[in-house]
Amino acid sequence: MALLTGSSVFRVRIRNVSRTGLRFSGPVPPRPGIKVAFHAMGQKVQARVVRCEQDGGALHFRHPISAAQLETLRQYTMLDS
Repeated sequence: MALLTGSSVFRVRIRNVSRTGLRFSGPVPPRPGIKVAFHAMGQKVQARVVRCEQDGGALHFRHPISAAQLETLRQYTMLDS
C-alpha cells in the first residue's frame, strides 16, 4: 500500500481496517493531524494520521468507506500478510 503526503510516498502494510480508518505498519508521516491519501488495489482514500507509533500508525478516513471498499481492503490485507 502507498501512503501519500504532499510530496512523499511511504510504503506501508495494512494491519487492520474498518469503515472509518485503518492501522498500518511501516514508516510513519511526521506527526498526527497530517492529511494523507492512500492507494491499495485501486482504492484511493483521503485520511489523516491520528496516531504515530514506533513501527506504524493509524489513519482516520475523511469519509467512511463503503462495504465493498472495506471488503476489497480486507482481502488485500490477507494477501499482503
